[in-house]
Amino acid sequence: MKEMIKQRNLFMSTTIMCVLLSVTFSFDSLGIHWFWADSNPVAIVLAVLAMILGTFWFRTQRKVKNSN
Repeated sequence: MKEMIKQRNLFMSTTIMCVLLSVTFSFDSLGIHWFWADSNPVAIVLAVLAMILGTFWFRTQRKVKNSN
């Protein structure tokens, strides 16, 4: 049970981190810019990784809920 909760927390934190990193903006004197404007593949990889990790998070959440 504790192992599933640790996995759920790991999936939750990495999912949130990937989502936030893929939509990061930078601010400077010229205005607001999307951080990944010069390298779109990085943002795509982060978004896909967030979807995969989110799926694992959802599955682990269901297992923890069903075991209670």
